[in-house]
Amino acid sequence: MGAPSTTDSASVDEKKATSVSPPRDVADGVVTQVNPEYDRYLELHRAFEGLPRKKLVRKLDCRLLPTLSFLYLMCSLDKGNAGNAKLFGFLQDVGMSPTQFNLALMYLFFTYGLFEPVSNIMLRRLGPKIWFPFIVIGWGLVTTLTCLVKNYTSYVVIRLMLGLTEAGLYPGSYFILSMWYTPKEIATRMAIFYGANTAAGAFGGVIAYGVGNLDGVNGWRAWKWLFLIEGVVTIAAGLACFFFLPHFPHQYNDKRTSRWLTKEELEYGRLRVKYARGPDVPTYEFRWKDVLDAAKDRKTYLMMMMFWWGGSVPTYSLSYTLPTMVKNLGYSAVRAQAMTTPPYIFATIICVLVGYLSDRFQRRYVFIMGCYSLGLVGIAILWATVHYSNLTGVSYFAIFLAAAGYSSQAPLIGAWTSVNVLNPSKRAAAIGLLMLFGSVGGGSIGSNIYLESQAPTYPLGFGFSVGATILGAMIPATIHFLLMRRENKRRDAMDQEEVMGKYTASELGEMGENSPLFRYQL
Repeated sequence: MGAPSTTDSASVDEKKATSVSPPRDVADGVVTQVNPEYDRYLELHRAFEGLPRKKLVRKLDCRLLPTLSFLYLMCSLDKGNAGNAKLFGFLQDVGMSPTQFNLALMYLFFTYGLFEPVSNIMLRRLGPKIWFPFIVIGWGLVTTLTCLVKNYTSYVVIRLMLGLTEAGLYPGSYFILSMWYTPKEIATRMAIFYGANTAAGAFGGVIAYGVGNLDGVNGWRAWKWLFLIEGVVTIAAGLACFFFLPHFPHQYNDKRTSRWLTKEELEYGRLRVKYARGPDVPTYEFRWKDVLDAAKDRKTYLMMMMFWWGGSVPTYSLSYTLPTMVKNLGYSAVRAQAMTTPPYIFATIICVLVGYLSDRFQRRYVFIMGCYSLGLVGIAILWATVHYSNLTGVSYFAIFLAAAGYSSQAPLIGAWTSVNVLNPSKRAAAIGLLMLFGSVGGGSIGSNIYLESQAPTYPLGFGFSVGATILGAMIPATIHFLLMRRENKRRDAMDQEEVMGKYTASELGEMGENSPLFRYQL
C-alpha cells in the first residue's frame, strides 16, 4: 500500500528524474509536476545512496532513540511506581484505603489525557528543545515531592500535577520521531522507543527490589526513597535535554545550525521525510485549521478506540496490578518485585521485533491484530489458571504473553496514525487527541478493574480486559482497515490523468491524505 508508491518516492524517481525535464515524479504511472525543492531532494537522495544514507540514519538513531527512550523510561517509572510503593507500606503510612489509592491513580489520567493534545500543539509550535526540558523537569520535581506526601488529599494533588507535567512526553515523542523518520523506518523506531515503557516494568522491579533494602535508612520508609531517587534522576534528565535533544528538522536554518549533522545531512534529513510520500506535500506552517481537521477526522476516533480499549485499559491495569498479582502466586513482596522483571524483558523484545517486521513488510493491521490476539490469549490463560494453586507456573507464563501482546500494539498504532496523516500539524493534533481519550478512559478504567477484594481471581479485571480487547479494539481496527482499503480501491479506479488535469500540485498537497493520488498504508 502507500501513497502513490509504497516505497520511498525517490526509489522510482532517482532512475528517471535525469531524463525528464522539468523534474517530475513518476509513481504507479502518475506523472506530476514538482517544485525545485523536490528536485533538490532527488539530487540529495542520489548523493546519499547506500552508505551515506545508512550513516545518516545511524546518527539519528544514536541521538534521538537513547534520549527519548530514557525520558520515557523515567516517565513510566515515575507514573507506575505507585504499585511498587504500595508493597512497601505506602497506604498504611499515609492512611489511605485501597479504594482511595485506586481513585488517586485514576485522577492522574484526567490531567494526563486532557493535556496531551495541548502539549503536542505546544511542541509543534515551540519545538522539542524548548518544550521537552520544561515538562521533564516539571514532572521530576513533582515525583521528588511525592516523598513528602502525608495523606490522601496531598497524594491526589500530586497525581493531578504528575499527569499534567508527564502528558506531553509520550505523544510528543511519537510526533518527534515522525518528523525525522520515513514511513519505512517509523514503526521500528517507535517500537524501540516504546520498549522503554516495557523495560520500565523490568527496571522498576529491579529498582524497587534494591530500594526495598533502604527501608528504615535515616528513618525513611522504602517508598520515600523510591520517589526521591527517581525524581532526582528525572530532573537531571530534563536538564540534559537542553544538550541532547535536537530541534525539528525544519527549524534549522543558516543561523540555527547543527553540530551533530552536516549541512547536507540536515537538508536531506528534512527533505527525505517531507517528500517520502511523493512531491505533493502539505504545508509545514502551523495552522489551527489543521488541528480542527484532526478533531473532525474519522481516523482519529477509530485509532483512539484501538489505543483506548486494546492498549490503555489492559496495559495500565497490568502495570499497576502486576506486582500484587505475582505476589498472589505465592512470592514475598520483595521477591515479587524481582519476578515482574522477566515478563517485561520478554515484552520489550517482542515489541521491537513486531515493529521491525511491520516496517519490513509495510503492514500495520495484521501485526496490530496479532498483538491483540497474543495479549488476549495471555489474559484468557491467566484468568483460567489463577483459580488453581498448582498452576502458578502456567499463570506466570501467561503474564509473559499478556505483557508482550498488549505492549507491542502501541507503537504500531502510533506508526499507523503517522504514516496516514501527512500534514504535520494535523498529525500532532491527531496523536494528541487519540491519546487524550485513550489515557483518560483507559487509565481511569484500567486502574480500577482489578479490585483487591477480588484477588487473586480478579473476575471483573480479566473479564473486562477480554471484552475491551475484542469489542473495543479488534472490531474498530477491522473497520478502520476495511474503510481505508475500500478508499484505496476507489482511488485506484479513478482516471489519474483526469485528476492531474483537475488539480494543481499545491491543491493536491493541501489535500494531504485526502488527495486522490494518496494511498493509505494498511
